[in-house]
Amino acid sequence: MVVVASSMVFSSQALGQFQFHGLNHPGIKWMWPVKADQYTFNVNTTTNYDMQNVTFNKDAKTLTFLGNSSHTENIAEIEIPSNLIGGNYTIYQDGKQITPIVLRNGNLTTVILKSNDTGSLRTDISGTTYLPEFSGIAPAIMAASFGLLFLTLRHRQI
Repeated sequence: MVVVASSMVFSSQALGQFQFHGLNHPGIKWMWPVKADQYTFNVNTTTNYDMQNVTFNKDAKTLTFLGNSSHTENIAEIEIPSNLIGGNYTIYQDGKQITPIVLRNGNLTTVILKSNDTGSLRTDISGTTYLPEFSGIAPAIMAASFGLLFLTLRHRQI
């Protein structure tokens, strides 16, 4: 108990002295529910500017992020479920194609963006796949089909 209480006191004191070294504008995290057919995926964004809206175009396999910044040195981390859009990403900021940092980790892809623009910010992230979780079910369906075919052929021979 003493260790827990002392760590809580230390944490609150350290938090009061904490400074954002190298980052003049701390980040804010948003969770955006994105509807795709009958599914809802959570797309998380952490930015040091005002993220205002996220939309999804399933035909283009594109997520569009709209924001507004009153300062330069903008940073955004966008976490995209791979079952929403996946594959190779093409990313545009304000109409110009960019090559950000893209980290893939299982069912989640994180895109890290930097921008020095102020005012309205638009980011479009397009994938090459949409709802690929059905590809995991396809082998099971194929195996069941072959099993049924095998049993049917065997039954006719008897």
